[in-house]
Amino acid sequence: MFDVADVDESGRVPKPGSQTPATILLITSPRIIRPEARLVKTLHPIGEISASLKLDDDRRVRLTREGKTANVHSDEPAASPVARVRRALDAPLDFPPLSAATVPGDRVAIAVDADVPCVGGVVRGAVEAFQGARIDPDAISIVTTDAEIGRRCRAEFAAQSAKLPQFVVHDPDDEDNLCLVGLTKRHEPLVVNRTIFDADVVLPIGCARGDAAGAYGGLFPNFSNAEAIGRYRTPVNVCSPDDVAKKSTKVDEAGWLIGVLMTLQVVPGTDDTVAHVVAGEPQAVARRCEQLYRELWMLRSPQQVSLVVANISGGAEAQNWQNVGRALAAVEPLLGEGGAVAICSNLKSPPGESLSRLLGSDDLEKTERKILRDHGEDSVPAWHLARALQRGPVYLLSQLDAETVEDLGFAPVGDVSELARLAGRHESCAVIDDSQHAMIIVEGDERL
Repeated sequence: MFDVADVDESGRVPKPGSQTPATILLITSPRIIRPEARLVKTLHPIGEISASLKLDDDRRVRLTREGKTANVHSDEPAASPVARVRRALDAPLDFPPLSAATVPGDRVAIAVDADVPCVGGVVRGAVEAFQGARIDPDAISIVTTDAEIGRRCRAEFAAQSAKLPQFVVHDPDDEDNLCLVGLTKRHEPLVVNRTIFDADVVLPIGCARGDAAGAYGGLFPNFSNAEAIGRYRTPVNVCSPDDVAKKSTKVDEAGWLIGVLMTLQVVPGTDDTVAHVVAGEPQAVARRCEQLYRELWMLRSPQQVSLVVANISGGAEAQNWQNVGRALAAVEPLLGEGGAVAICSNLKSPPGESLSRLLGSDDLEKTERKILRDHGEDSVPAWHLARALQRGPVYLLSQLDAETVEDLGFAPVGDVSELARLAGRHESCAVIDDSQHAMIIVEGDERL
């Protein structure tokens, strides 16, 4: 297993038998390689890792929050996700409350984005709000993109003996469960999940992000067919702000064609919590959530740094490659030339098709070009990683085996104490908790 200091000039981990020039070692003291290091992984708590890294004040660069909101955990700490959702649906933005927007007998489809924090409580709050509007639970369908999200939502209702909502897992490859909505302006067929198509009322529940995904980002293309999902998740859609804006426009057109009149978005708080819930007319919700998100997650730094320690917060469901990609993208403006990134996570998911292109890659620029037009679930994270590896070293604390980590181009880190030693050897370091949510701006750089 290589030490965290063993990286070559491109930031890549050297292959067995290769020589690392002494001039680029970050440490010069002898290494002690523990025989068990490759075999034993210790689960560490993912919370505010900044408290675990003891750094001198002269090398630690502290970021300040851009907005006025002091408490990023919650706007109302005592309120549960259930209560927040019910209150948001009782008084939606630019839209009548559910009691006036529905009638008894309406069929309701609640389409749930996989990234929603506290998803069980959020969905239960929506179901209770519809029940308060005289909609029977058996007329409500919870539509999710995978079985695990459905299981977590179902568990929230396990203690109830009354009638339960229906649970549907969307299969983008099952043509029998897809319906044609119509044609887009580009004359592309728009299809959507049959349960959503048949519903009288559709409520998409999404997770607010800083990437301008559109007012209907939690609905489309997630609940369309495999072709549309692949087309929209290719990295060419996120290469520039113009590309992101074009994608957002297409997503909003799809939501309008599907006939969605109201959305609900959750603004994430620290450590996979709910900070705000906003419901109402889709564009009004998108604007309000963008404002709230920036108040919570826009961070300002007085300078660039030579090392960023980026922590992926939250439970097992948050420890995924998508959040690794988001963290790598978020910290990019903060890195000085040749700067290093250390991702702190409990990630254990093996690399998918696009990430596998990086295994043993000796031409990162060529690999990046291939990934750029991939359509896999991990294509965007793979693209961010390929770019990051060309900028400088990338370290990874995870539950993956060291060999896989090294083959992907990371330098593996064994535990938080190794991160602390690494940080102590850099001239400047910033620690970003909840880095998958962060939006970072450096003094003098007003792009954000």
